[in-house]
Amino acid sequence: MDALDPCLYPDLFAAGGLISAMELAAAKKNLDLGRLYSHYASGPGLLATAELDSSHGRASIQLGSQSRTFYVAIQGQGFAWAEGATDDLDDLIEALTAWREGISVDDFAGRFPFMMPGRLARANESGDSVPAQWNWLRTAEEFSEERPLVEAAYADGRFGHFFPTLSHGTLRLRSVRREQGSQEVSITPLSEGSYRVENPRLLDPTVVDSLREALTVASEALASNE
Repeated sequence: MDALDPCLYPDLFAAGGLISAMELAAAKKNLDLGRLYSHYASGPGLLATAELDSSHGRASIQLGSQSRTFYVAIQGQGFAWAEGATDDLDDLIEALTAWREGISVDDFAGRFPFMMPGRLARANESGDSVPAQWNWLRTAEEFSEERPLVEAAYADGRFGHFFPTLSHGTLRLRSVRREQGSQEVSITPLSEGSYRVENPRLLDPTVVDSLREALTVASEALASNE
């Protein structure tokens, strides 16, 4: 099983893999996990990983190699709902089933203390993820170098309802709509005060000489997507 110790996971080896073991455990408890799958089309990865989808994100499960550990990450669109780890397969099954059934973030954390809610989990649950994300980027010390770009975009007034992220100095703005083809644009500072604006729907990026121009181009690109 992909270099895993059978002594750590005798139930998984007996069942033929993680997914099979999870399905058996859920059946014994009369719980509905939905469809479990793996991104590995074939090979030993099928034995050690599992994923399942829910109305509140995708859960990914991986196995520890040094100890009996089920690592769980529940991801939303650009944020983490919750992460954690347990050595108990039954606890894992119960937690995933409760999440699929729509348990609240606070109740989930209280009932399954091995799962830690993500930074934006409660904000997303209440529908306040966009202002919470802007506030984080504007105040967190780790983004001090990008602060002028973030503050300028926030103060501009045309991007407040877009979800902002920072990566390697680039500010990305995307709509929070879940349907395919939602709006997105990125602004990247270049040398000597210039900026590059990119839109996934455009083949060529636009380079301008000032941040003010970059914000205008970004706003026009987002408007054209609509």
